[in-house]
Formats: sequence, C-alpha cells, structure tokens
Amino acid sequence: MRELDRKILLQLLRDGRQSVVRLAGRVGASRQTVARRLEQLRELGVISSFTARLDPEKLGLGTRAYIFLSEAPQAKIRRRNEEVIRKLHQVSGFHRLFGEYSAILEVRVRNSGELTALVKKIHRLRGVKETKTFIVHSTVKDGPEEPFVEALIKGAGK
Repeated sequence: MRELDRKILLQLLRDGRQSVVRLAGRVGASRQTVARRLEQLRELGVISSFTARLDPEKLGLGTRAYIFLSEAPQAKIRRRNEEVIRKLHQVSGFHRLFGEYSAILEVRVRNSGELTALVKKIHRLRGVKETKTFIVHSTVKDGPEEPFVEALIKGAGK
C-alpha cells in the first residue's frame, strides 16, 4: 500500500466527514490526486463504506450482550440459521467460531425483556443445541478502528 493511501485512510478514520480539499491539505497532495486515490481505494474494496458511528445508549439500545451459539454440524442447517439471524435487527455482529461454540452474536437491545425474547427466538431455530448469553456490564474499550490505525501506521498490507 502506498504511503499516500495510508495517510488518506488515517485521516478518514479520524474524520470521515472531511472534504476532499481538506483531506488533500492534510496529506500533502492535490485534490485531484486524493479524489483519484479515494476512488481507487473504494474500487479495491479497501474502503467499504462511509458511515456515522452512533451512540446506541442515546438511541434507546442500552443493553449489549454476546450470545454464544451451539448448533448441529450440518452445513444446510447452519446456512439456514445464518439467513434467519442475519435478518434479526438486534444482531450487530455474527461471527463463526472454531471450538465449543459454532458462533457468537453481538446484540443491542432496549432491555432484558427484549433480550429474553431474542434468545427464545434463537432457541427455536432448527439445530440450535445451546446458547450462552453474557450481558455487558460496562465497556472499558470500544474502538473498532484502532487495529486499522495501528496497521496503517506500521505499514501493514504492503
């Protein structure tokens, strides 16, 4: 990855709303060069989207939990469960695992009642053997962009 690309990406992580003109000034390149690099980074999939990071608490989603899911090993059952779970608006993250559990879900809900209803819905899915739910008490660190900043600074992805 070019040094200019790393500079552009670091600036976008700091403030994704800045104009191309401001971004160009901060990275020491022309507006045209930065616009061209942004387009190429989008085409390559390095930049997947420009989004706002919202505060879930202020939107009434004060309960965060992680649900570990154990399912039957058949691929067909798991694919069907993936289709259903992907559509659940409370699920913000869905990751397949190696080990005792087959998946972990990160969920955001209004309260424990909504969480209970969601867990019951997941239990009704075909092939679900067990779930284990962990409700987040407090968040010490929540910086999903931090690993990217470190990788860009150290020049990973060359």
